[in-house]
Amino acid sequence: MSIIQKVVAMSFLTAALLLPLSGCGCGFSCNGDDGAPVTRLTLGFSDAVPEDLKQVVIKVDAIIFRRLGAEDRVIDTFTIEEKGLVEADTFQVNLLDYRGVNQLIVIKDLDIESGSYSEVLIKILGNDINDSYVQEADDRLKIITVSGGELKLPGLRLSSGSQAFTVEFGLAQALQYQPLTNQYRLATNGIRIENNRTGATLSGQVDSALFNSVSPCDQKIDPKKGNRLYIYTGKVDLQRQRLADVFTAASSAPPPADALAPFAVASLENNNLTGNWDYSFGYLPPGDYTLAFACDTENDNAVEYNGLIIPLPEGQVYEFNLSEAEKAQCNVTKDATC
Repeated sequence: MSIIQKVVAMSFLTAALLLPLSGCGCGFSCNGDDGAPVTRLTLGFSDAVPEDLKQVVIKVDAIIFRRLGAEDRVIDTFTIEEKGLVEADTFQVNLLDYRGVNQLIVIKDLDIESGSYSEVLIKILGNDINDSYVQEADDRLKIITVSGGELKLPGLRLSSGSQAFTVEFGLAQALQYQPLTNQYRLATNGIRIENNRTGATLSGQVDSALFNSVSPCDQKIDPKKGNRLYIYTGKVDLQRQRLADVFTAASSAPPPADALAPFAVASLENNNLTGNWDYSFGYLPPGDYTLAFACDTENDNAVEYNGLIIPLPEGQVYEFNLSEAEKAQCNVTKDATC
């Protein structure tokens, strides 16, 4: 199976570029002049794990904040100055332009009633090569489909004052190649909404010796392919055999009962200025994590349990705790020190 057929992590979970974009369709006062507490909301999109794909483009039709017992708050017009859009009905974004901590701001300083929202819906126009599509390494374009035309994400609680959130598109989990239709499906697996104020980041460099000179990774035909970093919730300690590749409940190959699927996945980027191989995880909730490197992940399918050996080389496991808003660094080396 080629790397194109296994997927990427919007993650759709990345470079630092902020595009102001605003709009609203209101079920109640946009300005909170009914006396209810108001949140000034900013929302961004970020992505991770593109690997061999050149583009992952989605066309967004609306963003809806759903609240029990109240009308939906619908954002259905968008102004993006750098794209020359003013109150446009839709916008397109290549998720691969916004990796790691980089994000596209899709809602900026929107006044919205404070409180708990049960769901955030992102309506996406799919089933048309001109709307949402993947550009593969050989430049072929393939349609992206979204079940029901919308991504249903967990809700969030908005406090009064200013708040910023990021939709992290983990494409390694969310973008799934469908061989029967020769299309890609964008699912909610690996897509999450994180609070920018409390979200932590983890970044660093990977010693290239791990994928071109250390056994068994030195046996690969192309040392630069199939290198990933997997992050798991909790400290695994002596249960490292539980670390699994990306899979879902729809896997045709049953995973072990105690298999631990990754929380997020990052691929490596070669820094043109330094020559180093860099990775980055953006917007992680605070807590305990286990980071593992594997050099033989080219056939990691987004749905199927593939039984990959993680970590590879043996010993490439790092445990740590991330506090709120921490900007942590971990350089992955042959000596497995961080």
